[in-house]
Amino acid sequence: MFRDGLIASFLWMLKLRKKAMSTMPRLHFWIIKSMIDDTKAKKVGEWTVSKFSNFFIGTGYLHDENKNKGELTLSFTPEFTKAGKYEVLLAYQAGTTRANDVPVTIFHGDGETVVHVDMQKNPLIDGRFVSLGQFRFENSGQNFVLISNMDTKGHVTVDALQFLPVGETEKVVKTPAKGETVDAKELKKMEVELKELKAKGPVRPVAMSVEDEKKPAGINICIRGNVHTPGPLVPRGFLSAVKVNNTIKIPDNASGRKEFGLWLGDDSNPLTARVYANRVWSWLLGSGLVRTTDNFGTTGEAPSHPELLDFLASGFIKDNWSTKKLVRKIVTSQTYKQSSEESTLAQQKDPENKTFSHMNRKRLEVESIRDAILMVSGKLDFAMGGSTITPGTSSEYGYKFTDYRRSVYTPIFRNNLPEIFEVFDFPDPNLVVGKRNVSTIAPQALYLMNNSFIIAKSGEAALHLLKENTLSESQKIENVYFQVLGRSPTPAENAKVVSFLQEKSEKEKAQAWPLVFQAMFSTLDFRYLH
Repeated sequence: MFRDGLIASFLWMLKLRKKAMSTMPRLHFWIIKSMIDDTKAKKVGEWTVSKFSNFFIGTGYLHDENKNKGELTLSFTPEFTKAGKYEVLLAYQAGTTRANDVPVTIFHGDGETVVHVDMQKNPLIDGRFVSLGQFRFENSGQNFVLISNMDTKGHVTVDALQFLPVGETEKVVKTPAKGETVDAKELKKMEVELKELKAKGPVRPVAMSVEDEKKPAGINICIRGNVHTPGPLVPRGFLSAVKVNNTIKIPDNASGRKEFGLWLGDDSNPLTARVYANRVWSWLLGSGLVRTTDNFGTTGEAPSHPELLDFLASGFIKDNWSTKKLVRKIVTSQTYKQSSEESTLAQQKDPENKTFSHMNRKRLEVESIRDAILMVSGKLDFAMGGSTITPGTSSEYGYKFTDYRRSVYTPIFRNNLPEIFEVFDFPDPNLVVGKRNVSTIAPQALYLMNNSFIIAKSGEAALHLLKENTLSESQKIENVYFQVLGRSPTPAENAKVVSFLQEKSEKEKAQAWPLVFQAMFSTLDFRYLH
């Protein structure tokens, strides 16, 4: 992020330099260097450094978090080599949540001037700067700019300040050729520095994407799915089964992807936010407010709590479509905090728990089961990013899944999945599945009893445990339960493990502990959340 911001800043200065060369042959290089970044400002109060917006100068920008109004200030002090009249430019990050009346005080040779800046509006100069005006500054004296959050409503953001000499661009030089030569050398030097800067650091990640054809057009129906037997031409348009604003038009030179995306994410669209909120609720609570997660149509179930669904959907839109805020809203609710124990009345009145009178028992998804086993064994690889496919792989058939990275990095092939994924209901990679199937079948028990992966990880977990020579047997049992189940054993559970270990000799106990771990991995308490 630092490198990206630095390059963006450098590109902006290079653009300004080229523009300067075309209009003012002798514009000195120090004019570009007259920019003062927020890092060089004198701060009063706790300002927050942010890189949320990628369009910043230097290493980031500052904001006041919309707090401590009247207590925070930033002072920018320029160093002038020549007295004169300068135009003061302020760079900030615009947005709808910004303050629209930020007081900026300029202390100059003729006194002081207060300018109020509306940070909700986009800066007009290169999309970065707004002019605060032209002022006379002396070589010595109190020359500085003070930015405050006094009496502001909304976030105050500050990125940089720049002082440009007035009239310098209008000077006509007698020897433009010489000046242009100097400027050309400076420009070439900047371009070399930019090239070196781009070469440093990691290579930008590359992702596969799509783009519109140069000449978008309708497409023919393929009879029986055969592209060689085209049928009638179908013009570009929207789903006829969904009510769409008739004012939406697709330009002749566009595919319609942009228009469809804008319609899909429009605040007035009744579907997108509700479908998304319902899926998040389903992932967290075990079932959706609309239980047919993949079917929001007339053939699906009606929402059990329509007002709640509308509340979540409207809040999701209001929070700028933030998944994090939606999840926080749900997991901090009283509904999410309920126990999975159901009362007798609930069993009688609502056996399917459609009203969410208690929490649904949820089985861990297979990725979590695999990661938990690797975590207990001490083998889970927390490495971030990069490919996990074995080098030299040319086909998915016969592929061996041997890595111990987190399951989010496990390669997913259309026709070849890890065995544990197949056993514990990983969905078909060829389909879009909003709610996974949860089955209880014999192959799951057989896998946990006999699979080499489970046996090996149980043994490795036991080796880690036995290295703790200072632990007593009861402490080791306690340790096993905390590692695997996140709780202490009940008296009955503890007695069973003690009885099992007492049947073994001291030499045999080393082989007994892996069996204890394997038995724990096979329990319902390991695979289910209560």
